Amino acid sequence: MGKRKINPILANFIPVVKAIAKTFGPDCEVLLHDISNLESSIIAIENGHVTGRKIGSPITDLGLYFLKSDLFKDTDFIANYQTESKDGKKLKSTSIFIRDKQKKIIGFLCINYSLEHLSEIRKMIDDFSVVTKEVDKEVSNNERKDEIFTDNIDDLLERVFIKAKEKIGKPIEKMQKNDKLELVKYLQKKGVFLVKGNIDKIANKLNVSRYTIYNYLSEIKPEKNTTLI
Repeated sequence: MGKRKINPILANFIPVVKAIAKTFGPDCEVLLHDISNLESSIIAIENGHVTGRKIGSPITDLGLYFLKSDLFKDTDFIANYQTESKDGKKLKSTSIFIRDKQKKIIGFLCINYSLEHLSEIRKMIDDFSVVTKEVDKEVSNNERKDEIFTDNIDDLLERVFIKAKEKIGKPIEKMQKNDKLELVKYLQKKGVFLVKGNIDKIANKLNVSRYTIYNYLSEIKPEKNTTLI
């Protein structure tokens, strides 16, 4: 397989990734997503031990949501929102939206700072370590966005699917059409169907045909564009 071709606009941000990580040290993970390949979107990363990812790791569920929702079409960045690593470390995160000349998102520059080593001196650096709910303010119905970090796109799908089942509150075999429609609506809102092949995977999980999933998606009304405050 040949070397992956990187969009020149994104390539310009690779030194930025290195410089930010060098400035803030090993607790600061900095990475660059190329959304042209969601299954292997990370094209540059420094201090990947913070979330356990590497070059070639997939987009997160929150990244998919940013791409799917109209709420972020004019957003330049979301700063200082709270996330958590796979091993439970509290992170302060920022996502910068990288766009082409047509204002279409082509990638994200993301910063995830581990606050673990700052706990003992929290009072001294409170202005720095405080986290806000910036994402909560910018999405409809104030639904909290807990970002899932994973090194495998199928694992990401499985974890989002588990959340969807928990939201419905029934095992698959007891779900009626309306339950499955609501589950698909949840997954659609999360951007799950942006990833190639996920329609077939969800159809298998719900014991329905792919055409049933297409029918469910056709019944779902598009998300309304909400003015951000």
